[in-house]
Amino acid sequence: MIRAALLLGLTAMPALAQDGPRAPDYFVDVVVASGIAQQLALSCPDLSLNPQTVAKDSDDLLNRLADDGITDPNSMPWAEDANARIDTQVQDFLLQYRLDEPSEEKVCGAGKTEILNETTVGRYLLDVTE
Repeated sequence: MIRAALLLGLTAMPALAQDGPRAPDYFVDVVVASGIAQQLALSCPDLSLNPQTVAKDSDDLLNRLADDGITDPNSMPWAEDANARIDTQVQDFLLQYRLDEPSEEKVCGAGKTEILNETTVGRYLLDVTE
């Protein structure tokens, strides 16, 4: 279920020409990290999203996109590239933590490891058992 939610939630962007421009790393990184964190928090009762970090990074992302001339989600000339890279990074995360067969224990373990290692995904999470 988490796999399907991650894949559907993170790759639901309009697709354009396959040989189009490369998506900005900052966009892909924020979408992947925040989307994975959201799914982990939804699937593990020990985890919650860090609302301050999510809000700040969302604002920063929108401002940076606007600075790059992107103000409408339908006008992302690099959507195809973003979709492919997001899918690859989500797949890598699922494989890293063996979440192809997710259990609550595995999902919580993945989230807590991300927090402990102070990763980008971990920045978006709070361990509510502490």
